[in-house]
Amino acid sequence: MNIPVILAVSAILVVAVVVFMTREKDPRHRAAALQRTGASVMGVFTVLAGIFIAGYALQDPGGSNGLLITLAWVLPMLILAAAAWFWPAATAPLLLALSSAFIAACIWLAFDPAALRSFVSDNGPVIAVSVIALSFPAAVLGLKRAALAGWLLVALGALPLLITVIGRSGPVASLAAASVVPLIAGISYLVSARMAGGSTTPGHQRAAAA
Repeated sequence: MNIPVILAVSAILVVAVVVFMTREKDPRHRAAALQRTGASVMGVFTVLAGIFIAGYALQDPGGSNGLLITLAWVLPMLILAAAAWFWPAATAPLLLALSSAFIAACIWLAFDPAALRSFVSDNGPVIAVSVIALSFPAAVLGLKRAALAGWLLVALGALPLLITVIGRSGPVASLAAASVVPLIAGISYLVSARMAGGSTTPGHQRAAAA
């Protein structure tokens, strides 16, 4: 069993266990539990992936260059995550713009796979790292704006991988490993947003009033 399958199964099991173990009948409480689970799964995955990527960079190229390469994506990711938590209204359009630009770049690179392979050979799995660097702030945003963050995570988890597979423009294994957890986290956010939205329908309001 390869790494993406293991990650997918693990993330799905965690989300499923939380859903079934949540005894709250109120859909809003169940939605909140699902959101926290999606954020936790994404957070743990980001830490593990970050350790792996940093270890790889500190070996090749190693030294100060490896440290600078690691900081070049970790620091912006953490700044975006902090902004998503403290200023979600302002950060949401920024994350949307960055994600759209990233996906557009994936489409553009798919038309020149030789250049992408050369770039990846020189700089490592940039697309996979970019998916993680954008997905973690999106997951933090999901605690404030579940629906928008859910769609962002689904797009980040599915579209770059799909474009790469169709265009045969780069390594798929590392990108699949980076994409599967954001995709599952995004689905959990969308489900939680639907739960929370359903609890505010007129029927539920009349039931609560009764």
